[in-house]
Amino acid sequence: MKFSKLSNTKFVYSIISLIFACFLFGYVTTDTGANTSGAANKTTLSTQKSATVTVPLKVNVSSKYFVEGYPENVKVKINGPAALVQTAENTKNFQVYADLEGLKPGKHTVKLKVSGVSHELSANVQPAKVTVTISKKATATFPIQVRFDSTLIGNGYAAGIASSNYSRAKVIGSRSSINAVTNVVANVSLPEGVQHSVTQNVTLEALDENGKPLNVVIEPTTVKATVPIYAATATKKVNVHLVASGGGDNTKNYSLSTDTKTVTVTGTKQALNRLQSLNVAVPVNGVTSNTTKTVPIDTIQNGIIAVSPSSINVQITVSGQGNQNSTQNQSQNENDQQSDQNNQNASSKAANNQSQHNQKAGQLE
Repeated sequence: MKFSKLSNTKFVYSIISLIFACFLFGYVTTDTGANTSGAANKTTLSTQKSATVTVPLKVNVSSKYFVEGYPENVKVKINGPAALVQTAENTKNFQVYADLEGLKPGKHTVKLKVSGVSHELSANVQPAKVTVTISKKATATFPIQVRFDSTLIGNGYAAGIASSNYSRAKVIGSRSSINAVTNVVANVSLPEGVQHSVTQNVTLEALDENGKPLNVVIEPTTVKATVPIYAATATKKVNVHLVASGGGDNTKNYSLSTDTKTVTVTGTKQALNRLQSLNVAVPVNGVTSNTTKTVPIDTIQNGIIAVSPSSINVQITVSGQGNQNSTQNQSQNENDQQSDQNNQNASSKAANNQSQHNQKAGQLE
């Protein structure tokens, strides 16, 4: 009886209503949260992004041709879903290339193509086209010249003969570029005031006669170059060898003499051991009669830092209408002697360039 009366009270109905309301609230909240989460995920996936990526440009061409004129790198603007754009930007897992297969030698403008990009992304290459020049490939070998600024060497020190782990390099390019190569150089950067030998990995350059780099491929790309530097405190007295220079009149004979028969040379022990006599160049161009000249002694040689005296007086005797062949033979003998001396001591930069240019003859394939 009592339970029946209790079940009919307002209190019981209130309790039941509250429980039912809590149940409905929980159901609605769960459903709404799921929908909201799904919408958020959908928004994330549909977010758009753009990015500009720099990538190397590939060139597809027959192995018998050499291509010039194209940029090393190009920019690619990528648009699409943020996640995919970010992946492409980070990995750069796509390529930009110029397809030159089937094209003949000459100048061509070609459209750049992209491969490896997701179909959900758009990719625009900048520039969209390039103009290239296709030439028949040529190959030649050149001696490697190691160069450095000797003025950076510390006082009382001098450089020996610089060298690299490769003596020659193969140069590949168009025939016109190969013909323009004067030398292949490895430029070593010396610290100022250096007093010890320096070894560096150096990128090779092929230069023309004006010292301008040429667009060619060099094998090897880099070499290990060494500039030996020694204390230059040794001295040695050597004979003076006079050599006519500057051309002069080939119908005249020039006789050179000096009262200074020997000079004292200061340098490294290594350089002085190789030095038997010192060439002194005497310019005879413009000389038409007997005269005396004060001639400075050039000390720009590997391992030599000073010569005493630094200049000498040279008597030039001119005999008119001499035997041209005799003059030429005398000049040739003097040149041969000078060449022997230059093999013992590093020659000037200009002489090296000419020697290397001559070695190119007959090497072009």
